[in-house]
Amino acid sequence: MKDYFKYRYLTNIEFNLKPGEYLCVLGNSISFFLDTLINNNDECNVFVGDTELNNENIYNIRKKIGFVLNKHLHIFVGETLKDEIAYGLESLAYTKDDITTLIDSLSKRFKLNDLLERDPNSLGSSDLVKLKILSALIVKPNVLILENVLCELDLNDRKVVQSVFNEYLKNGGIIINLTNNVEETLDASRIIILNDNSLVCDGKTISVLNEEKLLKRLGIGLPFIVELNKYFMDYGMVDKYYLNDEKLVGALWK
Repeated sequence: MKDYFKYRYLTNIEFNLKPGEYLCVLGNSISFFLDTLINNNDECNVFVGDTELNNENIYNIRKKIGFVLNKHLHIFVGETLKDEIAYGLESLAYTKDDITTLIDSLSKRFKLNDLLERDPNSLGSSDLVKLKILSALIVKPNVLILENVLCELDLNDRKVVQSVFNEYLKNGGIIINLTNNVEETLDASRIIILNDNSLVCDGKTISVLNEEKLLKRLGIGLPFIVELNKYFMDYGMVDKYYLNDEKLVGALWK
């Protein structure tokens, strides 16, 4: 499958993503990486599809990328949830009927359908994150970029959002999750670690989480379930990693 998202910064950071990939980015340079995507940077080459990001087409590229950023969680353009969700669709000249249909469908998926007439400022943090993700996804971006927001979701809403993400990835979407929370890496298929504006590690999730010495040197811990797996593997109780509680418990009781 052809790469869809390509990023290169000098010789320090370079990676490509195919449709359906879920990447988690850790490290002390995620703010720098995010800034190059939002504001462009002459030292970067970013391609979305066959189009390169530059000052002339930055707004067209942004139509293909949805952003959900922690610092923007409390910034709203609508008086109600319905207005907030509709804003992106209206700017793309969707008809009123199409807007109504899309909002009705997705708000049910996100379990926000009973809150559509509420003021966004009245929402709790978990519903607020769902609102922002819904608003980003409803305009059907090819790439969704998250920045330290999934940690605000409660357990039930996390399952709701993950279900939506699974469908989005299945349909060819790309997710890039920039996070300081190592627990969130378990949802991704791939991890990149950035340190001092350089790429220091890139690989499949479990392979990167096995780089204990590197992670320790960078001050990055392991997800709890991985620590638990390592403990059981040391005692010969399991022979491979199980990255969710149910599978691990099932393996222990075999």
